[in-house]
Amino acid sequence: MKKVLLFVKDSQSAIETSRKIHERLRLMGVHTEVYINSRKRKQKKILKDKDLLLVIGGDGTFLAGARLVAKYQIPILGINEGRFGFLTEVEKEYAFEVLEMVLKGQIRYQKRVMISAYLKRDKTLRFLGDYLNDVVVSKSNLARMLELDVYAMGEFMMRVYGDGVIVSTPTGSTAYALSAGGPILYPLSENLLFVPICPHTLSNRPVILPSHFEIKVVNFSLDGMAYLTMDGQEGMALKKHDQIIIKRSKHFCLMYPNPKRSFFEILKEKLKWG
Repeated sequence: MKKVLLFVKDSQSAIETSRKIHERLRLMGVHTEVYINSRKRKQKKILKDKDLLLVIGGDGTFLAGARLVAKYQIPILGINEGRFGFLTEVEKEYAFEVLEMVLKGQIRYQKRVMISAYLKRDKTLRFLGDYLNDVVVSKSNLARMLELDVYAMGEFMMRVYGDGVIVSTPTGSTAYALSAGGPILYPLSENLLFVPICPHTLSNRPVILPSHFEIKVVNFSLDGMAYLTMDGQEGMALKKHDQIIIKRSKHFCLMYPNPKRSFFEILKEKLKWG
């Protein structure tokens, strides 16, 4: 690898870690650039000819990086400077060791399923983006039930009266979907997960679907009652009769795992399993 982009959380600790890694890579003869992931800063053309995106931050920074490089298929390594570290798997004390293994080709990246989201409003279909975790339709500020119809591959699946619905990737199954009562999917599996949020009809249960299925959510709630959120970072208010279409993206997130910890070890650590 010749060119590495450091994609850094806008925090003092993460920026300090990035300086140390930047200097180490410079001494190794690797060309590096540093980009601070700040909402106030406009993105520029930073991905040209990059061989690796090194995310230094938390899972939120990783999700932002994954969206940034999805269509360019640049692999990602995450160094944890956040709270949870489900995606930024490498703790910073092991950063140099694991990074050197990646640069030497001693670790193979994983291919994680991503989902594409579309908004159909009236007769206009709009592509919203590719996402690694989930697409969520949930309540806005008003504490009233939403009314949503859900279709899978064009077939009516259920009507949900409740707080909303989640469509998640296997990677995203340990995020909001888990809190809403969904199962944990192994991150390398190729499925989509549908989870109702606090459904009034208690028989509405989570459903695991094949990854090639297209899921459509039709909003029958009044304008402004429902809100669409993607990866917990992008979103918009929905109007009555809006349709949200979710399907497997043609792109994968190419993610280097931590060779020192398996997925089950991460679960035991993060979820406090005995």
